[in-house]
Amino acid sequence: MFVIPIFCIFAYVKVKKHIENEYAAGCARVSGGCVAYHGALQYYALQTQQFNTIYLHSDKRFRPFVIDGVAYEYHPLKFTYNVVISKDLDGNPIAVTSLSQTVVDCIRHIELAGGLEELLYALSSISSGQLKEKDLMVCLEAYDNASLWSRTGYLLSLFQGTNGIGQRFLDTCRMKGSGVKNKITSGDKALEFVPKWNLFVPKDMGNMIAKGTEYGNEVIY
Repeated sequence: MFVIPIFCIFAYVKVKKHIENEYAAGCARVSGGCVAYHGALQYYALQTQQFNTIYLHSDKRFRPFVIDGVAYEYHPLKFTYNVVISKDLDGNPIAVTSLSQTVVDCIRHIELAGGLEELLYALSSISSGQLKEKDLMVCLEAYDNASLWSRTGYLLSLFQGTNGIGQRFLDTCRMKGSGVKNKITSGDKALEFVPKWNLFVPKDMGNMIAKGTEYGNEVIY
């Protein structure tokens, strides 16, 4: 997978047609452009902070570029499933990963979701019916990673009372993730082991959840 270096040169793009919407502008500039990761969370209004960088999937590698102060970076996905296609007010197309794939992708690469607290806020803001268990299952099976099954089940179980995810789905996640011990995310935080999910999670997970859900009263821009 192509990795954007820490020090990279951004290309300032001169566009033939000015597109006001930041998502449509990015999609229009690359082949098969699709908004992903934190950019998708922003699109679904599930973020605490409005980043000035949008991660894009594309079927062709591209150099990072900037339009109207917004940076666009190449972060390809292994696959796309049920991409959501919409249009901005001017009729320009926008492609974004479905909410279900966005959640799985962000759990897979938490750093591209803006970090664990940002992801916890997003998960706490999802209402019953928004996530499709069938779509979650398709994405998890496509990635075929025991750790991802376990992490997804654990994180979604934290908000089962509001997201409407069924116990059968969570049991499947636990079964598919059994036998492999993993961490929710890398880092230096003190950890504790959750035997049910074979996961090491931050000891202050409860505080992180509380802090994340508190952001819901005031989204920071």
